[in-house]
Amino acid sequence: MVTKKIIFALLLLVLLPATVFAWNDCHFGKVNCTYPGDCNRYIDTDNDGICDYSQPAPENRINNATDNLTTDNLTNKTNKTNTSAKSEMPGITEKPAERPAAKETYHLLPVSLLSILLYFISYILSKKNVISIATHRKIWNILLLVTFFISGLSGILLIIKIDFGTMIPLPFDILFWHVEAGIAMVVISIFHILWHWQYFKNALKI
Repeated sequence: MVTKKIIFALLLLVLLPATVFAWNDCHFGKVNCTYPGDCNRYIDTDNDGICDYSQPAPENRINNATDNLTTDNLTNKTNKTNTSAKSEMPGITEKPAERPAAKETYHLLPVSLLSILLYFISYILSKKNVISIATHRKIWNILLLVTFFISGLSGILLIIKIDFGTMIPLPFDILFWHVEAGIAMVVISIFHILWHWQYFKNALKI
């Protein structure tokens, strides 16, 4: 019985510091990183869907919320005073707050449609004997290789950044081009599946 108590006490000594030091200690400077997280260090001891490393401890959050509430009350009072003062002064108008710029989005439809359009152009050219069927397929084999290389290499760079915290300075957004190349690669892969459909049909016995 005594041995069990000693083991339990030792476990508490080991686990409690790990829990305490987990709060607000993200190596990548993330704030409120949601599940499943941006790296393999994700931990959520309070089950709120946010990584502990990216937020303060619960007691600190309560204190911050209280401080923010007090600050907001003071700010609201000040704003009301300023608004009433401005309303009494003719010729003064408030400018509406500017909306933040929209985040960069990915081009699923444009990239997919452009790939399909280019494919049909090369396909028609091969049917009209402007280029050979072998050249038509060679073009898309090369494009598949290029998109695979870009998507794979950028994916490795992202893993290095997330798992090891090593930033490789590049003049472009790695994640953006990883996604764009991945979209093109998927579309071109569908072309290749259609080329070899009979092979896959026999292999899968459809």
